[in-house]
Amino acid sequence: MHLTSSKARWAALFAASALALAGCSSVTTGKATVTSSSSSGTTAAALACPSPASARKGTIDDQITFEGLNRTYRLWIPQTYDGSAALPIIVNYHGTGGDPQSIDDFSSNLSVKANSRSYIVVAPQGDKGDAVTPRWTVPGIGTTPDDVSFTNAMLDKISSDFCVDQKRIYATGFSSGGAMTTWLGQTDSEKIAAIVPGGGINLVDPSLQRFPIPVFAYHGTKDDTAFFAGIGGVPNKPDPKTAGTFAFFGGVEDDMTYWAAKNGCQPNFTDTKLAPDAILRTWAGCKAATQLLLAVGGGHTFPGGTTRLGGALGATITDVNMADLMLNWFDTQKKA
Repeated sequence: MHLTSSKARWAALFAASALALAGCSSVTTGKATVTSSSSSGTTAAALACPSPASARKGTIDDQITFEGLNRTYRLWIPQTYDGSAALPIIVNYHGTGGDPQSIDDFSSNLSVKANSRSYIVVAPQGDKGDAVTPRWTVPGIGTTPDDVSFTNAMLDKISSDFCVDQKRIYATGFSSGGAMTTWLGQTDSEKIAAIVPGGGINLVDPSLQRFPIPVFAYHGTKDDTAFFAGIGGVPNKPDPKTAGTFAFFGGVEDDMTYWAAKNGCQPNFTDTKLAPDAILRTWAGCKAATQLLLAVGGGHTFPGGTTRLGGALGATITDVNMADLMLNWFDTQKKA
């Protein structure tokens, strides 16, 4: 496929699925920790369980002021939470044009499944920044706001209200949210214990990864929105000197091979058929666990989730549920 025609097709598909991009003249800072007027004034690493801890449970809408913006997020707190024990937390990023509830619904009601295992879930709301619709700022997709530092400020605020296990902070997301999850893992592994990017790990240049971090990506092999094979198989790296550049677009398998190398894995991997339409690829000898779920025949969709836009974004595989798989995997990951 010709690169230029692929760009046009990709732009049209992203418009159809509410995934619009803006040009990139700089990248986010990726600061590991921040302080803001809404945080406790200390880094998350220094935060102990608050005393007294908030007694709130269930679905909670909250907000902070960051970089002059009112940033909102939705929390799901387990009904069993009483503030006496630190709980792990999962940050779940929506796709462009989405919102906290839509990503929870899309990811097979992750909050319900996670709460039943005593995880807190938080879904932040993206900002338009210099784009036309809410999305996340990663290299090649907008220039503002700094969503990595916003995430840290949000987590600091949550940790000042609730008892959060600072060694078990995880991130996931889909499409633009998958790109944000990838970028967070690349720049903020000091805070984040493990990441599960969906439909988007190939939207950020893998060479930007700083340190080994556990990663479990998933992607449909027939994804024609965040192209599984990249644009014509050739990554399109953002050029700050060129207006209107697109996100990095690599092939998923090539990008994951790069991630495996950066994570200290051996070159060989094992493919395990979990179901007729699901293959789990696992690399061996890694410093940080590295896995890829190949949703065979799947489109720009969530394995085990509901079909979106009447199937316009491709097939949804049904024999495995990614929410269950990621929770099983998060159960095994913890910062030293």
